[in-house]
Amino acid sequence: MPDLILERPRKVTVVEAIVEQIVRQIQAGKLKPGDRLPSERQLIEMLGVSRSSVREALQGLVVMGLVESRHGQGSFVSPGIARLLPSLDGPTLPLSLQRAMRLQLIEARRTVECPVAELAAARATEEGLARLRRAFASYRDLVLASSYPQAFAGPHLEFHLGLAELAQNPFFPPVVETLLRAVPQSLRESEFNTLGEDELRAILRTEIALHEAILTAVERADPAAARAAMEEHMDFELRLMRQVFPERDHAR
Repeated sequence: MPDLILERPRKVTVVEAIVEQIVRQIQAGKLKPGDRLPSERQLIEMLGVSRSSVREALQGLVVMGLVESRHGQGSFVSPGIARLLPSLDGPTLPLSLQRAMRLQLIEARRTVECPVAELAAARATEEGLARLRRAFASYRDLVLASSYPQAFAGPHLEFHLGLAELAQNPFFPPVVETLLRAVPQSLRESEFNTLGEDELRAILRTEIALHEAILTAVERADPAAARAAMEEHMDFELRLMRQVFPERDHAR
């Protein structure tokens, strides 16, 4: 059995925290396709939670297609997990395929994150809003200080995960995190390096404004405005990707 490091759940709901930790173990490569997960009893002992919480989390992972349950044997990481987590930074990946996959990623983010923002505005708690404000402030300050790699690797991720948590559905945070981590930080930075300094500054200022619009709509408890703000964010991401990966590369 893989040498896993699990922590007692702390965030939002117990079930959500369990799901997130298993997803992170898969993303980190500590759990690979075909690996057997610890038994229910072992997970209960490792996490200090109830049997019902463990079972609900495992059922959620099965629904997501990340885990499969085999009668009499236990739970295993799905052999097809690699198909769910395609790599965008392969050294031999043609630009045309990178472009197609990146556009597919934006499509997936739009499908997931727009309704998430809508639900977040409808279900936000004061505690969750406070976390969202802190994440946005850290993201904004780092970007304005020209520390955009740190901004995207830390508070940017925290902001989008914060929205997913405010939606109060344990399946959303791990899905959102998987989508956001699909593009390696090194690849994102290399793409930014293709832009001129003034152009990059303008893009980053727009990114700040887009995230602030989402935050404002959630603070106002306006689901329609929150969804529209996230749609605008995805539209901007689409325009940016088409700029980084021009249509001529797609045609080659």
